[in-house]
Amino acid sequence: MTGCNPPLPAGISSPGRVFRRRLRALGLTLCLLLFVTPAMAAKLTYQVKGLRGETKDNVEAFLNALPVFQERQFRTARPKITESVQQALQVFGYYQPKITLSRYKNAPARVVIEVDAGKPVIISRLDILLEGDVGSDDIFSALLDKLPLQEGDPLHHGKYESIKADLGSLGLARGYFDAKISKSQVKVFPDQGTAEIYILFRSGQRYHFGEIHYDATPEALRLIRPLVNIKSGDPYLAIRLAEMSQDISSTRMFKEVDIRPMVSQAEGNRVPVQVTLSNRVDHEIETGIGFATDVGPRISATWEKPWVNSYGHRLNATAKVSQPEAELSFDYQIPVGNPLRNYYSLQAGYQYKDINDTRSDLTTLSVRRWTRQPESWDRNVFIRLENEVFTQGADKGNSLLLIPGVSWSRLRMRGGLVPDWGDRQQLTLEFSDPYWGSDISFVRVWGRSRWLRSLGEDHRFLLRAEQGAIIGDSFSLVPPSLRFFTGGDQTVRGYGYETISPRGSDGKLLGGRYVSVASAEYSYRFSDRWLGALFVDGGTATVDYSEAWKIGPGVGVRWVTPIGQVRLDLAVAITEDDKPLRLHFALGPEL
Repeated sequence: MTGCNPPLPAGISSPGRVFRRRLRALGLTLCLLLFVTPAMAAKLTYQVKGLRGETKDNVEAFLNALPVFQERQFRTARPKITESVQQALQVFGYYQPKITLSRYKNAPARVVIEVDAGKPVIISRLDILLEGDVGSDDIFSALLDKLPLQEGDPLHHGKYESIKADLGSLGLARGYFDAKISKSQVKVFPDQGTAEIYILFRSGQRYHFGEIHYDATPEALRLIRPLVNIKSGDPYLAIRLAEMSQDISSTRMFKEVDIRPMVSQAEGNRVPVQVTLSNRVDHEIETGIGFATDVGPRISATWEKPWVNSYGHRLNATAKVSQPEAELSFDYQIPVGNPLRNYYSLQAGYQYKDINDTRSDLTTLSVRRWTRQPESWDRNVFIRLENEVFTQGADKGNSLLLIPGVSWSRLRMRGGLVPDWGDRQQLTLEFSDPYWGSDISFVRVWGRSRWLRSLGEDHRFLLRAEQGAIIGDSFSLVPPSLRFFTGGDQTVRGYGYETISPRGSDGKLLGGRYVSVASAEYSYRFSDRWLGALFVDGGTATVDYSEAWKIGPGVGVRWVTPIGQVRLDLAVAITEDDKPLRLHFALGPEL
């Protein structure tokens, strides 16, 4: 028989034809077995025993990088399997392991690798020599004091490579553009259980900033001048360029900021710097839509003109509309020196509110002087003129107030979208007196503090406190925009938005002379994107603290998205007779 279809004699009878069909089927089956069986042969898989942690992970990674071996190739593959395990262990300093390979009788494709790693070799000598200007650089001295490897430590080739990488990257960051590692060597003495490391880092001379070239409009140069933190002749520092780029971008006046050292054009160890700026367009419009359980659906629109004139003045207008509120505001900013830290803000706005027992038409004009300090306290000194026509419960009025004041705020935070540490403090003092034209006299003080701390990687604690007071005689004439209300997803959950307040004889909300709020929340991170929370909120808005505090404990879930945390909380108002449940939804930062 030749091939897959053997020839048969002609003129076969009917039984012969049946036999021929069966013979042809048998031939096809043999051909299928001939070609398919090798492809279906079992492949070797590996089970590592005797190791754990990163050592085991590395061995498995090396094994996964081996070629695919069939079961019948086990004998020829043994040396390569053993060698691969040895190389993986040497990364962590294990140079004399005992490795045993075996297979299960009922599953011969399963290779069991028993490993006794033994003791790692110990670094008996670690010599890192710095030559050139880097020898007198204190930052490099600090790096050598905090090396991931020291004499007496087990040899770790990954950490050895990281030392070399750190030397190179720090050299580039500090202007040692001619630096190189002239010698790097690891000598291992397995019989003695020791290793010696030698690294010679030659830096040459340190480069300095050269001439700064600008490709920008005259008004852009005038605006960024206080933000330029380098000058020709200063020692080169990459972080200075990064900070300068970040500051200029933070002004939001440019659509492109490109700051780069021209190393290839360096002369005499001076590196010129090219600064390229492209101004934003004349007008920009943004629209948005959102939802919160406090105010329901909300739409917004913002119009901004970044460059009103050549002095870097900017103007923006914002409109927000929801069912209980409508707001229109204008903000004209005038930089004074550093545009990020010092500027005047001329503001005008109108707000209409019809919610619960509050109806208000508020018009404001204000002048503010901002002083901002990164990682420290921002200060806002202001004088505000406001006219408010209002109905608050049984109180009605039309107030005209001239209010000077000052506020301080500070935000510190670490950890990105799910911060693990941070705090925010806010404090505002406001004054009003008929002496300068106001209808009534009062002092208003309000403050809030939020603290976020973590225990380990998964346990987070958020504490909040708020206190406010209005000191004065004519409280019934104080407009609702200055009175205190609380309740809602940002204060006391389990209660509606600003529904905690003293009530008049008609049962309508009046607003409080004082407000006090406290909250404690624990959250557990059970995946990269999801957290669960337990919390209890408490607070009151009151005239004389005769009312009991409103308490709202509950549970929540947090979903981490690229635009911030989505928070869904279910709280119960336990201080109410019917213990109502309320669902709160919010999007935004915790602090």
